[in-house]
This record gives sequence, structure tokens and C-alpha cells, in this order.
Amino acid sequence: MVFCTVNEGKFVNRGFLNGPVCPIYGFGAVIVILALEPLAENIPILFFGGMFLTSLLELVTGFVLKKAFHTSWWDYTDEPFNIGGYICLKFSLAWGVVCIFVMRILHPGVAWLIGLVPVGIGKVLIIPVAIAFIADCIVTVHTVNAMNRDLGALEDIAGRLRELSNGMAEDIYEGVQKLSDEKEELERLRTELEHRREALTRKGALLRKRLLNAFPKMRSDRHQDALDALRKKYRELRDRRSDTGNS
Repeated sequence: MVFCTVNEGKFVNRGFLNGPVCPIYGFGAVIVILALEPLAENIPILFFGGMFLTSLLELVTGFVLKKAFHTSWWDYTDEPFNIGGYICLKFSLAWGVVCIFVMRILHPGVAWLIGLVPVGIGKVLIIPVAIAFIADCIVTVHTVNAMNRDLGALEDIAGRLRELSNGMAEDIYEGVQKLSDEKEELERLRTELEHRREALTRKGALLRKRLLNAFPKMRSDRHQDALDALRKKYRELRDRRSDTGNS
């Protein structure tokens, strides 16, 4: 989050979920701790072991998310030495350094703080935290699925618009009345498409905008054109609000 916030110049919740939790990093830390804690004194093993384990997790997570939602949530294809755009050497090396920091500095302090919490209180606290985590997962998955459905509807309308536009060029000699009817249908579809885009920026807008901000390189296998149009619409609304604020 710090890295992305500095790069973007504004706060970015860089995670799949809405809450202050990044499951992939949390699972990555737990996996590294469980696998490498007995070797915490060996810096080279910590570096390369952490680099391998976290990169493998990122690779598997990216692949599973793409298959589940037909969406690439991050894309390293522009980076050298990448595998399928899921992982790349630059960030794998960074994960190795982060793992050393986690194992040698962060984890001992966190473990000490957790040790101060009585076991009974800890078990009680886990319940609301787990409920909030599960609820966040459900809301996020619902948001992504709803967005995919809406993007599919936009793609369908855009496709019908293209077909009608092409058909009008072919039918232009077949009669004025038919051409007039097709023009009316064309305008109706254009209006419907614009209304749906407007509705998309309002319905679940905060959750959708957060996902698009969190994953600026998100790509859809099925609805990329509609996704690009939605991003453009958000930018137009942002610029319009900015102009209104300045005036």
C-alpha cells in the first residue's frame, strides 16, 4: 500500500478486499514463517526461500483469480523476466528482501505483542475478526461478479450498435423508411448504452472504483472494451467534479 500510494501520489487500498487486509500478503507471510522460521538465522536461505515461496504464491493466486473471474488483476508482461505476467524478477527479488525484514524484525515484535494477549481473549477477538473477513470476501466476490455481468451487458449493447451501424451502410439503398427505423433504433441503443454506463458509475460505485484503483492494470478476458469504457467514464466524472470544484 505504501509503495502504490507513493507512486500514485494518493492513498490506494492495494488489496482484493475492501478492509485493511491483503490476504495474499498475509498468507505469504504465514507460509514463510511456517517454512523458514527454523532457518531465520541464515540470511541467504531466508532471501531465496522467501523469494521462491512468495513468488509461487503470487503465481498461483494470479492464475486462480484469472480462471475464477476471467480477469488479470495485475500484469507484469512489460517487466523483464516475467512468467505469464503473473510474476517478474524485479518483484520476486523485492519479496526476498521483504521476507528478511519480516522474519528478522517484524515477526518477532508481532509475536511478542500477541503473546501479551491472554489466550481466552484472543479466541474471543478472533470471532468478530473472522466474521468481518468472511463478510468482506462475500461482498468483494459479489461486486466482481456483478461488475462482470454489467460489463457483459455493455458489451452486448455495443455489439448490437456495431451490427446496426454496419447494417445501415448496407441498407442505405433499400428505402428511406427502413433507414429511418434503423436510425431510431441506433439512437435508442446509444442512449441505453450511455444510461447503463452512467448507472455503473453509481451502483456500487465505491467498491468498483476501489478495485479499479487498486488494480490499475486489471484486464478482462471477456469484456476489455467495456472495462476500458468504464474507466474512461470514471475519469470523465472525476475531471468534471474537479472542474466544478475549481470553479
